[in-house]
Amino acid sequence: MADKRKRIYYTKAQITNGLKTGGGEWMYTDGTEYIGQYHRYTTGEVFTDASYVDGKSRILIPFVNLKEKFEDNELGIDFAKNFEYDGLKPDYVKKSLTPNSKSEQPKDKDYTNGYMIRYFAHKRNDNQIIELNGEGYGQVGTEDGLDKEIWEKFKIKWKISGPDNDVLDSEGNIKESGIIDTNIRTINYQSDDYPALKDYITDFRQFSKA
Repeated sequence: MADKRKRIYYTKAQITNGLKTGGGEWMYTDGTEYIGQYHRYTTGEVFTDASYVDGKSRILIPFVNLKEKFEDNELGIDFAKNFEYDGLKPDYVKKSLTPNSKSEQPKDKDYTNGYMIRYFAHKRNDNQIIELNGEGYGQVGTEDGLDKEIWEKFKIKWKISGPDNDVLDSEGNIKESGIIDTNIRTINYQSDDYPALKDYITDFRQFSKA
């Protein structure tokens, strides 16, 4: 059965096509190891096939040797064959997966102040970026949140009110900062440490009122 992606549309910069694994990297959500071509997205999603094929491609999760993990279980259940990703979710699998991205939404006071705080996590080993809300950000490193050894959290100040572009005085100095120009400067600065942020954020007016 094929799986659906989180988004309807992705830019080319958000997809890495034509990857291949010989095993030991990915598995289906039923615990079966995957060998073959796959592709991945900056959202953290990984799917079978060199590029996405609607109705065919299946989602992949990081490989865990379930047989090795459960071969000595006292219940006598073959978890390697009966593993159900959505139902079982053991801690070692849960911590290795990319969680669903859930962003913080601006409040009325944020529009009044002119900016909001956006929360992110950066996966240390493969430069993935996901967005979190305030609650998820605060839970990084706790039992209910992301593993801090795998994910590094950071936040940015995001402009959401004002003119679209900088307003300059007669000498070319910025008299009032624009939404688009300010957010571009913010992303460029943060991209020194988190390069994937430029691929993740492409709408510099996001969350601003029309």
